Amino acid sequence: MIQINSRVVSNKRISENCWRLVLDAPQISSEVKPGQFIHVKVGGENGPLFRRPFSIFRRVPLEGNHLGIEIVYEVTGAGTRTMTGLRKGDTVDIIGPLGHGFELHQDKPVQVLVAGGTGAACLFLLAEGISRAGLQLKVLLGAETKASVILEKEYAKLKGEVMVSTDDGTYGFHGFVTQMLERALDGGKISTDCVIYSSGPEPMLKALAPICQKCRIPTQVSIERHMMCGIGACLACVCKVDTNHVSKYRDRGSSHMQFVSDKEFGYALVCKDGPVFNIDEVIFDD
Repeated sequence: MIQINSRVVSNKRISENCWRLVLDAPQISSEVKPGQFIHVKVGGENGPLFRRPFSIFRRVPLEGNHLGIEIVYEVTGAGTRTMTGLRKGDTVDIIGPLGHGFELHQDKPVQVLVAGGTGAACLFLLAEGISRAGLQLKVLLGAETKASVILEKEYAKLKGEVMVSTDDGTYGFHGFVTQMLERALDGGKISTDCVIYSSGPEPMLKALAPICQKCRIPTQVSIERHMMCGIGACLACVCKVDTNHVSKYRDRGSSHMQFVSDKEFGYALVCKDGPVFNIDEVIFDD
């Protein structure tokens, strides 16, 4: 993890509410793993008090024979609205790479990515790795409308199949991306002998859980939370986890998880124990 003042290379709108920001950050680019994030100080001293977390979309070749990083962000509030004013040559205070990312399981013949909205940005580095490894890649992108579909062209350039769903049916499959996945699994278009990696809104991840459980598909998900420090100090970004399932995947003693006495659940820090978890570790409360 490093903290740097990174130079803005470009900052472009790609849809009504989404932008792509390229930063000159070779140190972070050389260390980042799929699913990790950076923590951005927005607006300098006069900006919002707390940093904003953003998944790293991909590495970008820059002048001088080194790599930068690119993030995709959605304008949802004051912080991201301020970011749209960044111009080439501006500097941004960032910390990264942070968090526990995805772990590639090459033992499964089919690798499936399920993304909702800007969750598509979180999965792209992983998709590149799957494509380079020569594994069968299936990418499912979900959005509310045709106009809000992002990164389809970038995924289409990889060695794999891209399927798109829209909630209103204006493009691709009419319905939620989880419904498209379930139909593809039931119809044999996607083999159940697969592994799934997913990122998107929590209701989508909650809907994904029973599908994966029914088909016994190992699944990793990236959990979204508001963060303050991003390094495990403030304890603000907790998510509820299942005690028994956590023990299958990790050494509880070396994690930042706290468990409730006489209960089968506890709380993990998304910034340190995540943002990527195995789906059966997470308890999705109503």
